Amino acid sequence: MLRFVSYNIHSGRDLFWRRRLLEMGETLQALQPDFIGLQEIHQNSRYGFQATYLAEALQYQLAFSPSLAIADGYYGNALLSRLPLTAIASVPLPARQEKRSLLQASSTYESQSIQIWVTHCSLHQASRERQLTLLRRLAEEYNDAPLLLMGDFNMTGASFAPWLIDCARACGLERKPTLPSIRRRIDYMFASPHWRIANYETIPVRWSDHFPILTDLELAHSTPRE
Repeated sequence: MLRFVSYNIHSGRDLFWRRRLLEMGETLQALQPDFIGLQEIHQNSRYGFQATYLAEALQYQLAFSPSLAIADGYYGNALLSRLPLTAIASVPLPARQEKRSLLQASSTYESQSIQIWVTHCSLHQASRERQLTLLRRLAEEYNDAPLLLMGDFNMTGASFAPWLIDCARACGLERKPTLPSIRRRIDYMFASPHWRIANYETIPVRWSDHFPILTDLELAHSTPRE
């Protein structure tokens, strides 16, 4: 079984803009995930090389997908992994204003190649709809490989059916908010039918403006849907 965590870390700050990167790392360590998808990550000297810090603190491999060039560095998504990562790619997503990206990576589990993707969609509705269209097309193209897509989608009711299954909904927990300030679920984990969804949780810690979310997956060893 593999454990995946997705966490929008809000630039390493809580809702009151206090630094919380240490507490975030401690929470992630306690959860013992195999893969961690992170959004709103700064990789620069002003905020600290946050992805590098967390990867080194947890002793995980790091993949980083820059969405924006900022002062002396980048801002974007990251994937931390206990297992070796290969075929790492950063895919730009269509955006009218602030640039967004999709991080794609492969790993091997039970002698099978698996795909782990991390993204952060736009607040702007028109841009977000274009991003979702591209993400759905990419998910459909990867129908032959076990895939887990996770991230902050900045919307309620996100769906990738029939290609991917909403892990929270599969466990009857789709009403659990991930953005506590407005009690909405805008962070998601979507699994391809190659996986059996054993567990889903929202972790109620307030180190960021988002809650981290967690899912445990097993390979189903069944034929994927056409």
